[in-house]
Order: sequence, then C-alpha cells, then structure tokens
Amino acid sequence: MRAPHLSVAGAGRRLRILGILLGLLAFGAVAKLATVQLRDASTLSAKGVADRQRHETIPAMRGAILDRTGVDLAVSVPQVDVAISRKALASVGIESDEALIPLADSLATDLGVPARSVRSALLRAEADDDNVPIATAIAPERADAARETLTESNLQGVLGVELTSARVHPAGESALRVIGTLDHDGRPNDWAGIEKQYDTQLTGSDGRRVAERTRDGRTIMGSERVEQPARPGQDVQLTLDRALQFDAEQILTRGAAAAGAAGGIAVIGRPSTGELLAVASVERDPSTGEMGLASGPLAFSNSYQAGSVFKLVTTAAAYESGAIDDNSTFTVPSSITVADRTFDDHHQHATETMTVDEIIADSSNVGTIQIGRRVGAERLHRTLSDFGFGQPTGVGHPAEGAGVLPDASSWTEPDLAAASIGTFQSSTVLQLWAAYNVIANRGMYVPPRLVSSTIDASGVATPVAGPAARRVVSEESAALVDRALSKVVADGTAKHLDLPGYLTAAKTGTGRMPSPKRVDSTDDYVWADGTYHYVATFAGYLPADRPQVSITVLLFDTPPGSTGGGTSGPVFAELARSSIRELGIAPSSGDAASAASAGPARIRSAPATAPNAASSSTSSSTSSSTPTTTTTTVPSRSGTTPQANGSTTSSARSATMKRSSG
Repeated sequence: MRAPHLSVAGAGRRLRILGILLGLLAFGAVAKLATVQLRDASTLSAKGVADRQRHETIPAMRGAILDRTGVDLAVSVPQVDVAISRKALASVGIESDEALIPLADSLATDLGVPARSVRSALLRAEADDDNVPIATAIAPERADAARETLTESNLQGVLGVELTSARVHPAGESALRVIGTLDHDGRPNDWAGIEKQYDTQLTGSDGRRVAERTRDGRTIMGSERVEQPARPGQDVQLTLDRALQFDAEQILTRGAAAAGAAGGIAVIGRPSTGELLAVASVERDPSTGEMGLASGPLAFSNSYQAGSVFKLVTTAAAYESGAIDDNSTFTVPSSITVADRTFDDHHQHATETMTVDEIIADSSNVGTIQIGRRVGAERLHRTLSDFGFGQPTGVGHPAEGAGVLPDASSWTEPDLAAASIGTFQSSTVLQLWAAYNVIANRGMYVPPRLVSSTIDASGVATPVAGPAARRVVSEESAALVDRALSKVVADGTAKHLDLPGYLTAAKTGTGRMPSPKRVDSTDDYVWADGTYHYVATFAGYLPADRPQVSITVLLFDTPPGSTGGGTSGPVFAELARSSIRELGIAPSSGDAASAASAGPARIRSAPATAPNAASSSTSSSTSSSTPTTTTTTVPSRSGTTPQANGSTTSSARSATMKRSSG
C-alpha cells in the first residue's frame, strides 16, 4: 500500500495561513494595549479618581433679620453633626470595649457632650459600621478639637463632620410672632412671617466640595477642596425697634391682665413714614390663667368690630362730601330707632343740641348715626375703603387678613347706622393704626412698612419700596377731624389720659364680639354664658401738633362694663411714655397746647412722606351678607427653647394658623 503524497506547495500554503492568523492575533493584542494606554487612559484615570472622590454640599448660611438699628433679631450660627467610623477604628486595632471606652470619653470631652452618650453609640454599633453618629448641633471649633486629638493619636480620617446651622433669636421670644420660626428642616412654612415673606432673599446658594477617600471609605486628610463656595443669604432689616418692641410686649401683658381681658394687641409706629416700630400681641393661657405672648401675629391676622374708633371715618366722609361743615349742629336724643333696630348712647341723657366736635368727644352713637345718614351708604363705604378697610394694607406679612367690609349694595338702613358707629364692619388692628395715620398725615394714607432694606454679603443695603402714599381726604377735612380727636382727650371720653406736656389726638371705642357659636336666634352677640363679650380700643397719635408716633391698643374679650378709655387708655398712656423715652420725642409747644381747641388749622413739622414709594397696589373688598369678627386659631408653637442668655434657638416648626369666622 502506498503512503499518501504530501505536496510541498500545499504545506507551505498552510504554514503561511497559520502565520497570518498568529500575526493578526498578535496585532490585536498590541492594538488593544495601545488603545488602553493611549485612547482610554484618561477615561480610566478619571474613573479611578471618581471612585476615590466624594462630593459634598456646603450649606449656605441663612441671612440675619435685624431691627431698625442693626441689632440681630434672628441669626443663623454654624453647627456640625459628628460621626465616627467603627470600621476604620477596627482596621487599626481599636475594637474591644476596653479600647473604645477611653476613646469615647476623650471625644466626649472635646465635643462637650455627655460621655455616656458617646460610649453608648460606639459600643452598640456594629464593628463594620462606617458612620456612627455621636453628637449633633456641635460648635465647629469643638469638632476641630476632636479631630486634633485623634490626629495626635494617629487616627486621622476616622471622624466625619457634616455642617449644619441653627436659627438663634438673641431677643428671645420678643418679636418672634412677627418674624416667625423655621421648621425642623430649616425651612419656613406658609405662616412663618418675615422668614417666609423674605425666604428667597434670606436663603443663600449652597456650595460644593470634594474629598478623596480610601478603599474602605475613609476621607484622606488634606484632600478636601472647594469647587464652589457657598454664598450666604441677604440680611433683612426691619423697621421694628427691639427695645420698644420688648417694652410694648411687657406693657401690653400687664395691661391686658389688669383689665381682665382674654388678650390684647398693640401697634406703635411713625405716621409720617408708615414704619412699624413695635407690633405686640398677648393672650391668656386658658389652662393656667397667665397672660403671655400670643401664639401668632394677631395685629395682622385677627379682625374685630372695634366700635367707636370708626367714627373717625364717618366724620371725615361727612366733611369731605360736604354733608356737614364746621357750623353743623345736631339735635341728639339718647337713643334712635332705625327701621327695626334701636341704637343707644353709652349713657342716658336729655335731648340736646351738639356740635360735631361734641358728638365725637362724647362718642355719641346717636349723633354719629345722624352724620352717617347724611353721608349715605355708598359714600361711607367708599371712604372706609379709601382709609384702607376691607383690603390688605400692603405690608406683605403672610398672616395678614383683609377684615370684613360688605359691599354697599347689600347694606340696609340699620347696616348704615351700624357701620357709622363701627359695629358692622371688622378690621385688623394694623388697619385701624393706618387709618388714624391718615388724619395725622393731613389726609394722606401712608401704607404700613415692616421691612426697610435688604443687605447683601458685602454690606450694600437695598431699600425695599412699599406701596405709594395717596390722598384720602383734603387737609381741611383732616384738620377738622384732628380737632375733634384732640377734644376727645381734652374733655371727652379720654380726658383722664395722663400725658402732661404732650397734646394728644385720640379716640376710644367699645364693641361687642360675635359669639363663636350661635346660641340666641335673635342676637349673634350673646355668648354661651348668656353675656356679651367686649372689645375695648384706644387709637391716637402725639404730639398732635407735629405727630411723631401713633399708637393703637385693642383689648379683646373684656368683662362687661369695660370701655376703651377705661381699659385700653392706661395701656396707651404707658406705651406713649415708653415711645417718648425711646424715640426722644419733645413735648408740644406751649402755644400749641394752649391753642388745642382754638380752631381747625394746625401746623405740623412732620408732614407725611412716602420714602421709596412704588406704585399703589390694587386691592379688593371682602363681601359678606353678615359681617363677623374674624378670629385666628393658632396652635402652640413647638421647638423654641429658651437659652440661658435669654435668646431662643429655633429649628422649630412655626405655628400654622387656621382662620375661622365667629
């Protein structure tokens, strides 16, 4: 049998093919290596760096809230939360209880926290736990001290620190109802006052930093770098005066308690600029009977039928419309019947002829109703609206209400009579304060202002413009009303006001509070206890010849027999004395004091101005067929902790207000 014949040419061909295949394989390997080294080197390197890096947020510090002099009312202070790695400690042999306890005690000393809490955290953690929280809300310098101690023991990178901040109120509870507090996450809720209103300006921009870490997750010391620095928020400067605010709260607390009221509200400010210098509100604790600061900003949120203080508007409307003049007189009995309702004066008296000044000075309901009927419903409603009732003032506080001013088309004759004497419409105390400033400002409405400017990180202040001032009544009409208000204090319902040397223009008012629950089918004002509950008000300004300060005081749920002059008047007088002292207000001139009742003309040295005024904002009236007092129920605020220095720290949730009619 013959052996197969192998062709030399065929064998060579097969060898060449094999060589080509081996060459291709070798080339592929070289090409792959070149690709890795050349094309993908930067990508792989970046991936390695990324695996070693940790990106962190640098929280921005929230801007401060300042009083008018630059004193802090709310400020954020940096704090840190501290954690330690049990896993990192174990890698260097610190894992037994005997080794962990001395370390915990040393850390507790540096951090200023109880040793037992640090011990408990470390001993109860798993051995491979890389993040064991041991302290929260610690001063940054204490965390630095702990790091230094660990570094000295060659334990770098085992401590983790997260930057946070706390909101501190150096004035304590004072003004906190106006400023507002923050939720537990550091954000304001819908009713958190200035904190909410100016949240955009107060909130800064967070920054970014990068730190490298080892395979086991520990940060490499010295590897941190800032990619984007944090930018702090702007400061917000208020018109409030911290000293006067505190005085107002203390005076109002004593006065409301002495009057037997359920609570009270006071507003103090400059009529010529609309600046609010103090806004205070207090309430009696139903469980203890103690009077203390209210749970919300009642001056902005709550509305009341304040009674005779509204007679200022009725009189101004009558003068401005020509329904009365300086020679007008009225025949005034002690009661008047309008349709099916009878209205009485506060005290019985024989029918008498009274001038307009006498009607206002004696607070005659009957005389004022006669004036109001000459004005008419449409004109009185328009003037009430012009004086700022039935609409927000433009101050911008999140808690502000509009009050209640039903449309004139729905008024009956008794409604007109009730509106003339202030027992039909409802208003906030802030609205009343602004309305009295119209007369102090010679007929100009100057909107209230609570914020004066914002201040950036470089210290540059930007004024905050408010709505523009506008004329409501002529100077002549305002002067005639001003004279009547001065007579209220000279020889009317406020004649016992004790402010020697200071000519004062003011008006008293007493009104009934509608019952929260209707218990009498014929009388909405009868409460469940079978009695009436009252509101007592005192509003005015001084010195009347050159108004420097205006004050409105309202005490609510006062006992039967309470009057504005007898209960709110003493509070007004004490607030006036505090304002005179804090603001350095000079007394009235002798000529002005002696000429208080001589005539309607009066020269003032502080005319109304509207600094930084912007265009006037539009407002809408609130219509209601049955006017009621609008109240605000505010649950107790939690999380506000008094500090040893009298300040408060707040990461707390501000009270959320619910509005209900009653």
